[in-house]
Amino acid sequence: MNREAPILDEIFRKVDRIPNFPETAQRALHMLQEEDRVDFRELERVVRHDAAITANFLKLVNSAAFGLPRRVNSLLQAFSLLGINQIKFVLIASCLGEYLREPIKGYNLSPQDIWMHSLACGLMAEILARRAGLHRPENLYTAALLHDIGKIVLGLYVEGEIQELAKVLAENPDLTFMQAEWMVLGADHAIVGAELLRRWKFPKEVYFAVRAHHDESLMIQSHLAALTALSNALVNLMGIGAGLDTFAYHLPEGLLEAARVSEKDLFPAIVETFEKVENLKSSFFS
Repeated sequence: MNREAPILDEIFRKVDRIPNFPETAQRALHMLQEEDRVDFRELERVVRHDAAITANFLKLVNSAAFGLPRRVNSLLQAFSLLGINQIKFVLIASCLGEYLREPIKGYNLSPQDIWMHSLACGLMAEILARRAGLHRPENLYTAALLHDIGKIVLGLYVEGEIQELAKVLAENPDLTFMQAEWMVLGADHAIVGAELLRRWKFPKEVYFAVRAHHDESLMIQSHLAALTALSNALVNLMGIGAGLDTFAYHLPEGLLEAARVSEKDLFPAIVETFEKVENLKSSFFS
C-alpha cells in the first residue's frame, strides 16, 4: 500500500474520532488462537473487564441466530455452549457496534444498515467456509466482519464531499464504486480500512483480505480474501444493509474457485444466512 501512503496519511491526520480496537478484544482473540488450550475462566476474566463488550456479547448470543438451548446470563455459560469459532465471531461483532453510532454520510447507510451488513457477511463467511471444508477459519471472521470499516473512516474524513459519489456513479454507470471513490476522494474504502487494521496491528492476511475485497486481481490471491469478497458480494445481492454501492462492483470469474466453493453451495448459503439475519433482526430491532 506504499503508493497510497501520502493520501492515507492525510486522511488519518484528519480523523481523530476512531478509537483503537479494544485491547480487551485483542487479548481475547490472541488467547483463542490456542484453540485446544483455551481456559474459559481466564477468557471470562479478560473479557468481563469491558462492560460494553460483555453486554453486547450476551445480547448477541441470546438471539435466535445462535440457537443456544437456553438463555445464558454469564460469559462463562456462553463460552461453554459456543464453539471457538462462534466465540471469535461474537467477540468481534460485539466490538463492531461501538464504531457504528452515526449514519455514514454519502453511502446512504444507517448504523443499523452497516451493522447488519457486517454481521451478515460474517455469517455468510462462516457458512461458506464450512461448505469449503475450512474447519478452522483462523482470521476469516475478523476480515468479514470488519471489511467495510474503511467507510466509517472515509465518512468522517470527507463528510460533505462523499455526497459526490452518488452523482459520479449516476453520471458514469460503467464505473465501479472503487473507481468513483478514487475520483472523488483520492482513495477507496478498502485501502483505508486495510490501513486502519494494519495500524491496529491485525494480522497481515486480515488487512490484505479487507484491501482485496473489491479488487478483482487481489481477491483471488488467497483463500481468505476470496471468501471475504464472495461473502460481501452475496450479501450485497441479498440487499442486506444495501447502500449506494450495492451493485457497482465487478467480480472475477475465478472467485468461486479461489474461495473453494461450488456454485451449488451458493443458494443454500444464501438461505441459511437470510434465516440467521432475520433472527438477529427480530432480536434487536423488533
